[in-house]
Amino acid sequence: MGDWHQKLAHDLVSETAAGFVPGEAAAVEIAFGEARSAITYALELARAHHIPAAGNVAGDGIWLQLGDGRVRFLLNRRDGNVTVLRPGHDETRIALADAAKADLGKMAREAIDALVAAWRALPIESKRQSVPPADFEEEPTKG
Repeated sequence: MGDWHQKLAHDLVSETAAGFVPGEAAAVEIAFGEARSAITYALELARAHHIPAAGNVAGDGIWLQLGDGRVRFLLNRRDGNVTVLRPGHDETRIALADAAKADLGKMAREAIDALVAAWRALPIESKRQSVPPADFEEEPTKG
């Protein structure tokens, strides 16, 4: 865990009811954040190019769907695990104690690569791009 992440965890939550987040709990949050970052990038990239993708990157349940495939990471604090659903794999449960060491970011990137490969293998009619309305401003902030 980087020094910046540790400092942010301390500064952000030290005065809350929970108090300072212990190093292990902060490491889990950071590892889950790395998976969230990969899913966010893939989702925003797909949307920017009108590829019909769906997903959620807020909260403890993050996912990306492209075609019939889905990547999902669920941080279950009550049960003490991260549940991971990836193309070509059975559902995996990683204990929170092991989640920081599991490299969830790498796991998410590899899962997204598999999801995209499966989507690319679909027939062209199954990959139709979403079409914006005729009056849609593609780059509203451009000069």
